[in-house]
Amino acid sequence: MVASTYYASALTAASIFALSAYAAAMASAQAADACVQSEATMAKDDAEIRSVLASYNDALNGGKTAAVLPLYTDDGTFMPPYSQSSIGKEAVRKAYDAVFDELKFHVRFTIAELVVMAPTWAYVRTNSAGTTEHHSTGKTTAEANQELFIFKKGDDAKWRIARYSFSPTNPPAK
Repeated sequence: MVASTYYASALTAASIFALSAYAAAMASAQAADACVQSEATMAKDDAEIRSVLASYNDALNGGKTAAVLPLYTDDGTFMPPYSQSSIGKEAVRKAYDAVFDELKFHVRFTIAELVVMAPTWAYVRTNSAGTTEHHSTGKTTAEANQELFIFKKGDDAKWRIARYSFSPTNPPAK
């Protein structure tokens, strides 16, 4: 009798353990599924990010800070070469005002890589080329850069630039 009670208790414990393990596995699988995006969602995110990048390209060539700012997150960071980072909308505004006071761009971005890393984070690696007019000298120079954009999808489901950094690919003038 003692042995059968022991086996019944062991069987009950094993069943509870198995059910607990199954429940944990199911919860883990459901959590993983939440991170997996459908083909339709990925295509929509890709198109929306490309649209923001095209808007940024237009805003840059248009020289309008007011057109650039809505494309950034509130804590967006602009990291141009040879300068300190501009963090937050006000600092980003000041930085672009200074850029557009000196430069008029005629450039086009080409996307080299676009990766949605998570439901609300993506990065885009680009190359840009064209010309830049320098207001202080009146000269026009060739412009070529490689860029890295980090995008964040906001609570309003809109993708915006969270971080932007670039570096020239043309050698410096001698």
